[in-house]
Amino acid sequence: MTALAGAAILAPTAAFAEDYTSGEDAIGCDVSIIEVGQPFDCDVEGPEGSDAALQATTSGADASIAGTVTSATKTISGGAASFTVTAPSTAGTLGLTAIVDGEAVDTASIEVVAAGTAGSSDELSGTGFENVGLAAGAAGLLVAGAATVFIGARRRAAQNA
Repeated sequence: MTALAGAAILAPTAAFAEDYTSGEDAIGCDVSIIEVGQPFDCDVEGPEGSDAALQATTSGADASIAGTVTSATKTISGGAASFTVTAPSTAGTLGLTAIVDGEAVDTASIEVVAAGTAGSSDELSGTGFENVGLAAGAAGLLVAGAATVFIGARRRAAQNA
């Protein structure tokens, strides 16, 4: 019996013996909306020592990653390789593809907007509670229930007196 209990306790430690990394290569950029012509950074994550590149596709005419459409390769160090990208001079969608060891592994989309419009919006963000009617109904039911309990207790007390 003791051996069975010991095996049950030690069995989960076998799961810790192997390194369970995600195995997924990914791209991460520090913006999702950028003004035309502005630089931003993207990281390509992958296995340590792998070669990484970044490829840009745009509806505009002049996407720039260090002067080319596909960047020169960089070696992944510390889990990622960093790239500085300059948004094209025309508004539209900039598609970025992470390439690790010659294979396309992940994509990201950056919305390129006209100068002065990044981060602005004509609408206010919605805040507050929108179900005031439900709250009022719940409060009414709570008061009605409390009144019913109070009246019932008074009647019972009157009958027992």
